[in-house]
Amino acid sequence: MSFRLRMAIVFTVLVGALLALFAALVHAHGEHLREEEFFERLEDRAVLVERILVELRSMPMAEAEHLEQALRDALPDVSILVIDTMGEVMFQRAPIEMPASWRETATRKGRARITQGKRQYVVVDRPETLPFGIRYTMSSAVDAHGLESMAELRRSMLLTGLVALLVTAGLSWLYASWALVPVRLLVRKAAEIHEPTERLPVPQRRGDELAEMAITFNELLSRIDKAFSVQRSFIANASHELRTPLTILRGEAHQARQLADGNTAIMLRLKGIDEQAMLMQDLLEQLLWLAQTGGASERIPSEAVRLDEVAERALERCRARYPDRPARFAMEADPEGREPLVRGNAVLLTATLYNLLTNAVKYGGERVELRISIVGDEVHAIISDNGKGIPPQAVARVKELFYRASDTGPLDGHGIGLALVERIMQVHGGRLEITAVEGKGTVAMVRLPLTF
Repeated sequence: MSFRLRMAIVFTVLVGALLALFAALVHAHGEHLREEEFFERLEDRAVLVERILVELRSMPMAEAEHLEQALRDALPDVSILVIDTMGEVMFQRAPIEMPASWRETATRKGRARITQGKRQYVVVDRPETLPFGIRYTMSSAVDAHGLESMAELRRSMLLTGLVALLVTAGLSWLYASWALVPVRLLVRKAAEIHEPTERLPVPQRRGDELAEMAITFNELLSRIDKAFSVQRSFIANASHELRTPLTILRGEAHQARQLADGNTAIMLRLKGIDEQAMLMQDLLEQLLWLAQTGGASERIPSEAVRLDEVAERALERCRARYPDRPARFAMEADPEGREPLVRGNAVLLTATLYNLLTNAVKYGGERVELRISIVGDEVHAIISDNGKGIPPQAVARVKELFYRASDTGPLDGHGIGLALVERIMQVHGGRLEITAVEGKGTVAMVRLPLTF
C-alpha cells in the first residue's frame, strides 16, 4: 500500500469518526429535546384533565356525564388515569396502570416522568387538586410524530455522512497527492544521483522535515564519497606500487631462464614463477581499473576511439598471455562506410575486450572469435566461444563482483573481470549482454553508442 493511499485512508477514517461522534451527539440531543417536549405536552394534558374534572363537580349530573364522555373521546391517542385521595380510580381512558413507585416519585417531586420503550408516562401530584379529591393524574402516549421525525433525522444524517465520507476520501487523495509532491521530487532527484560526489538540493524552508531529510542524505553521501575515495586511493596506490616490483620480478625470471638454459627443472620452476607473476600483474591491473572506474565518469578522460584498434590491442595482450590458444578476429564492413568510432577511454575499453577474451580463452572451447560490427547507431563487439557454456543459474550473477560459478574452481580467476566490464560499460553509456547455452558455448556482446 502506498504512503499516499495510507494518508488518504487514515484522514478519511478520522473524519468519519468525527462525523459519527457529531451525529451521535446531535441525535442524543435531539432525542432528549423530543422527550422533554413530549413530557411537557403530556403534563399539560394531565393538568387539563384535572381542571375539567374540577369543573364537572359544579355541573348538573347529565351535563357532567356528557362532558366526561366528550373528554374521553377528545384524547384518542392519550391514555389517562386519575386516582382520588382514597386510592380509587376517578377517571380513566384506556387500560393503564400506575405502579406504586411512580406514585411515590410523584409525591416526593410533584411529578414523575417515565419512558418504557416508545411510550412515555407522566404522573402529577398537585396540592391544589387535593381539596377536590384528586390525588394522582397520569397521562401516557406514544410520540409517533416525534419518533418518525427522529427516524428521518437518522436517515438524513446517514446519507449525508456517506456523501461527506466520499467527498472527504476524494479530497484526502488530492491533498495527499499535493502534500507528497515535494517528497516525489526529492525521490526523483535522489534517483538521478549516480555518484557519491553529487548532492540533493536542500529546500529553503526552515524547520522543514524534507530539508532535514535532504541534509541527512547529503551527509550520508559525503561519508560514502570519503570512504570510496579512501578505498580507491588505497587500491590505486597499492596496485601502482606493486606493478613495478612485479615487472622487475618477471624480467629477472626471464633472464634467469636464459641463464638456466639446459636445466629442465630450473626452467620449469622459473616458468611457474613468471606465470604467477603475470597472473598477479593481471589482478593488479584489474584492481587499478576498478579504482579508476569507481570515480565520476566526467573525471575519466575520453576521446574518439576506433573499436577495431582497441580490439587488436586486446587480442595482442591475450595472445601474449595465452600463446597456445589464439583467438580469431573479424571485422564486418559497414554498408554505409561508417567507421567503428566510439566515445570513451581507450585503456578502459581495451581492458573490457581483454577481460572478455581471457574469459573465453580460459573457459571456452577451441574456437574463440572477436567480431566487430556496426548495427544501427551502435558498435557491437561480440566475443564467442564453443565451450561448455555458463549454467543458467549463474548467467544472472556472473556480473557480480567476486562471483565465480561452481565449475570454475580449478581455473585461475578472481571474479572481477565481468564486474569490471559491467562498470566500464556504465561509464561509457554502453551495455554488456551475455547469453549462454550449456554444451554449445557463450556469447558476450558489448554495445556502445556510435560516434559520428
